[in-house]
Amino acid sequence: MLNSFRVSWRNITRHKKRFLFTLIAIALGVSVMTSMLIAKATFSNIMDEQERLTAGNADFKIYGTERFFSANDLGDLPDRDEVTEGIALLTKQGFVDMETDSPVQATVNFTGLSDFQNDIMPLPVKKGDVTKEGLILTENTAKLWGKDIGDTVSFQNMGSLEVTAIVYEGGVLNSPKTMEAANFRDFEVIVPLAILQEWVGMSQQITEYRFQVDGILDPQELQAEYERDLAGSDLFVQPVVVDTQQYNNVDGMYFVFDLIAILSIFISAFIAFNMIRTSIIERNNEIAIMKSLGYTSRNVIQLIFKEIGFLAGIGTVLGLSFGVWLGMVVQEILISSIVTQNITYEVEIVSPMIISAIIGIVFPFIAAAIPIYKAGKIPILDAMAGQKNESVNKINIPRVIIGVLCTVLGLIDNVWAFLLLFIGLVLLFPLWMKLTRYVLRPIIVMLFGFLGNQADCSLKQFEKRNANTAAMLAIGVSLALFMSAALESLPVGMEKDIRATFGGDIIVEKETAWTENEIEALATIEGIEKVEDYAEIPNVTWYSPDDELREFSIFSFSGNNDASMFDLTETTDVTSHMPSIYIGDRALAEMGAAVGDIFTFHTPAGETEFFIKGTVQSAHYSGYVGFVEEPIVQDYLNWAWNYHITIDVMDEETIPIVLASLWTTYGDSIANVDMRQLIIEQAKSGLEGMNDLIVALLILVIAISAIGISNTLFMNTLERTKELGTMRALGFTKSQVRIMIIAEGLLIGITGVVVGILYGILVIYLNATSNQAPAFLEFSVPWSSLVISVAGGIVFTLLAAWIPSNSASKISIREAINYG
Repeated sequence: MLNSFRVSWRNITRHKKRFLFTLIAIALGVSVMTSMLIAKATFSNIMDEQERLTAGNADFKIYGTERFFSANDLGDLPDRDEVTEGIALLTKQGFVDMETDSPVQATVNFTGLSDFQNDIMPLPVKKGDVTKEGLILTENTAKLWGKDIGDTVSFQNMGSLEVTAIVYEGGVLNSPKTMEAANFRDFEVIVPLAILQEWVGMSQQITEYRFQVDGILDPQELQAEYERDLAGSDLFVQPVVVDTQQYNNVDGMYFVFDLIAILSIFISAFIAFNMIRTSIIERNNEIAIMKSLGYTSRNVIQLIFKEIGFLAGIGTVLGLSFGVWLGMVVQEILISSIVTQNITYEVEIVSPMIISAIIGIVFPFIAAAIPIYKAGKIPILDAMAGQKNESVNKINIPRVIIGVLCTVLGLIDNVWAFLLLFIGLVLLFPLWMKLTRYVLRPIIVMLFGFLGNQADCSLKQFEKRNANTAAMLAIGVSLALFMSAALESLPVGMEKDIRATFGGDIIVEKETAWTENEIEALATIEGIEKVEDYAEIPNVTWYSPDDELREFSIFSFSGNNDASMFDLTETTDVTSHMPSIYIGDRALAEMGAAVGDIFTFHTPAGETEFFIKGTVQSAHYSGYVGFVEEPIVQDYLNWAWNYHITIDVMDEETIPIVLASLWTTYGDSIANVDMRQLIIEQAKSGLEGMNDLIVALLILVIAISAIGISNTLFMNTLERTKELGTMRALGFTKSQVRIMIIAEGLLIGITGVVVGILYGILVIYLNATSNQAPAFLEFSVPWSSLVISVAGGIVFTLLAAWIPSNSASKISIREAINYG
């Protein structure tokens, strides 16, 4: 057994440079895949964990249709047998007593908590004791306020309180990183409920009540029972839902990570396929001799299996090591680009490493399955007579038919369909290679003269292998072009979408409902052009097709503001006696419903059926939202008050003046302020960070493809050793041999780049016209990225061709003529 392993090791390392380059390709493929899986798993866990922290361990929440209600209105609910624990909360706005450049920077969102020793609201403590009643700050707040455990903080027109705990950002509490960010985000703190009620003069008033129930009871039956008990009152109950969809639209990012991971391992496996296939062809005679000495086909296959095992095992181990480091780097960049707070998280390593290890080891075996099968079927007499089982320049009709079929299927409007387009690209690439060679041959001959002509002839000798290698580069270039186009058009498209559907320049939420007198007074403020009020009903729950609870908000609209908060994308002429609702595209997909369906929601009015009248595109919650007309809000949703207003200003320069007037007049009761321009800037900044990351990863994928070109040229050169020796004997110089090999690599590279650009533009067009793509993605060719792709592909190709060309020029004439 030891001898057979030693033989396999010697066979796989017989040509050390070829082995090294294949090993590097496999290692890079595994490392890129590992990093993508780590980034995806870690970020997904972060989103889920933050949502779980926000939701807490409660099973149900009770709200009022007005922001505040009396704890006495709960009646005997907290004392019911199935309720195991409950806490009351009051949220209020205030101001910290500190020197700032602007009063807005001192705004504080208070959460009054009835019981600090509870299991319902977990707080990730950094310092102090979260069970001790006092003031709880986030780490950002403590740093910006210059406070530590035991320090006292004073609040304007309220009182003072000692800091008893400092907690990490995320979940229940989030605060701005900098004082500049405090212009747009409130500081958030927790204080004892009784103290907050005393400070603001709201005895017994609360915002919500959270409680746990006995786990053996049916939650849906309990909810129905609670809804019946609260029917006719201003209170309503909703289950606590962990749903990251409303605040985090990251499915597109996960898709990109999956695509890059699949592409990287696919390219590296194809490089391994080329090496194994060539190695077997080279050893036809050797394998025939082994068979004549008693080796069976099974013995030959086992020997080659061990060779692949060495290659896959070593490459995977090296790839995993580098991939874990790369994954941590990618994750750090991802967090800093998207998440606006300093949050703690654990990098998910184990499951991505296991998946990558399995795929990294298995894929080379899958890629080499056909060459291994053919190795076991090599005829002894034909092989010993020097007849190789490699067809040259013959069109494989079945391959072409399958390639055309995959290409046609790749044109289907589906987010994963263009993977079939890439498979079709690989299968049809020999035809693309013939066409491109025909076009480029005059140019190559003009540049390199007779050597260019020789390079073109050499490519014919190993046309399939060269075509497969160029196909890998083409896939890398096309994907790089597609991603660059998406990342270039996204900021412009998102800005356009936000401006069209945000509703105004400023959105203000107040703790109490806006009155007609207040709205009329706002309209008279200098710089304000228009003011509209609307309702946002939060925490509306429903069940997805797999019976999982989901949650979103429903907005009201009227004839005056219906065009400002959403764009209607689809509607039906069918009418229904049930109330109509327009659903955001992302929410409708999660619901598994369609326009014209009847769908059940749990609202402040209880279980309510709605007729889905149409779909909309909206900047609010990235389309994970619903819209209904104002009368429906009052008649069917039991929601009589509008706590939100949209403000249109005459020009953006007047926004600071308008905000100053708002804070001066309504500062104590303002719950939240959002500005359209700020939302646009935040969206753009996140995309800019992602742009650098994705481009770097795609360059790495193109580099893997370039390694494949170098490896192919090594194999081409090795099989033509005697031919090169003859050319040297006839008077070719070392530099001429080197230039000829470089010209071959240039032909392969240019073919890959040209076809990659064509397919990249096709994919950009298909994505822009797809019904499944975001509405703000438009067709545009990223000319700067196109130039970079052309230049990068050619530069990588020249670098990849230099090493084998240098090795070929150093082969001595005697060694070359006597080779084989």
